[in-house]
Amino acid sequence: MKRILFSFLALAAGIVLSGCEKSSGPTDTTSVPDQTDGRITIINDETRLAARVTVSDATISIDTTLRKTGRTARFSMKLTATIAPPTVGGQTLQATSVVFDGNYAYVSYNMQGSSAIGAIDVIQIKSVKNATLRSEATFTDTDVSSVFYSNNTMYLAEATSNPAYTSPAVIEAIAIKSGKLDLTSNFRRMLSSYAATSVRVASGKVYVTTGNNGGLYTLTQNDTLTVEAFTPLTDARWVDGDATHVVVAQGGNPGQLAVLNPATGAVISTFSVSGMTIPESKSTVRVIGGKALVAAGDGGIQLLDLASGTVVGSIPRTTVAGLDPSVTVTNAADATGPFIYISNGEAGVYVAEASQNLEDMSGTALISLNVLGKLQFSNLQSVNHVAYDGSTLAVAAGLGGTKFVTVSF
Repeated sequence: MKRILFSFLALAAGIVLSGCEKSSGPTDTTSVPDQTDGRITIINDETRLAARVTVSDATISIDTTLRKTGRTARFSMKLTATIAPPTVGGQTLQATSVVFDGNYAYVSYNMQGSSAIGAIDVIQIKSVKNATLRSEATFTDTDVSSVFYSNNTMYLAEATSNPAYTSPAVIEAIAIKSGKLDLTSNFRRMLSSYAATSVRVASGKVYVTTGNNGGLYTLTQNDTLTVEAFTPLTDARWVDGDATHVVVAQGGNPGQLAVLNPATGAVISTFSVSGMTIPESKSTVRVIGGKALVAAGDGGIQLLDLASGTVVGSIPRTTVAGLDPSVTVTNAADATGPFIYISNGEAGVYVAEASQNLEDMSGTALISLNVLGKLQFSNLQSVNHVAYDGSTLAVAAGLGGTKFVTVSF
């Protein structure tokens, strides 16, 4: 069995920055050529990569029928760019995760089904209408489930079909120089289970979840990715953290949230979560303001206080007439301030407003979470991941590719 081959169309995303450039991102100015080692092929020639980029300026229609009366926030969205997913051997990949840092977005891809092929992208957003695909790497024997960027390095949570690996789950690090992927110092380490499902870097540690019979790995953030700790956690799907918390979303019946010590990986507490019961499915967690924003699959959105496990807010799983419930699960969510962006598969992106800024929340007082509206792309493209930076939205539109959307309130 191959983990992280979800029953939904997978995810892709990017960023659009409003107005001026941001200064962070890769700092090396070295020119990096195209490269291959047989397993990985890197294209750094932006002229070749430009064919995957389509710039647009289209207003997105928003369905506000779900809005409750009395809500004051109004918003509009524009689709400004799309990046088509890469292909390997003539097969179109689907995006699995996105992370962004400054004016760069980093995207991972795999292939639904039994084939272990994948890719990653490095995208630079110089202005609202200037999305540049800087670098692409494709893999002949590797699914890439998720990525994280830190300190001129991309960390990849993977599953490999290489028979030399007794366990398919792998973590890999690939260097970035001047916004370009570089193979001169990439490194892989085998982990347990069928696939590494997510990766996060925080406080100088690399945290990786491996699904099914795996758990949470704590590794050094260096060239050898040395394992410092391993915590067994059943069906570990996603990890996020900050200076004081590492939080893992686990599938099960019911699902579970594990809160761990960032230094040792020791479990501090566990909380049951309504949802996350669908096998081999995606569920994310986002740590924000002492709370865990959980995309709980069939459980919709759950917002938990990390100190007590109290659910302080929730949004039920969406149902849409004419769509099978299996394609409208809540796969991922992101938030800044009072606004939450929710990916609900073929049901599209839902935008919700909290009664206060999520970063400022404390304690177990209940807050209201109200849906403002939703949007869908053509052909019911499956929205499986979103990223939001306060003014712009990155939408993972499955085989429809990477969508860059500006948001105005």
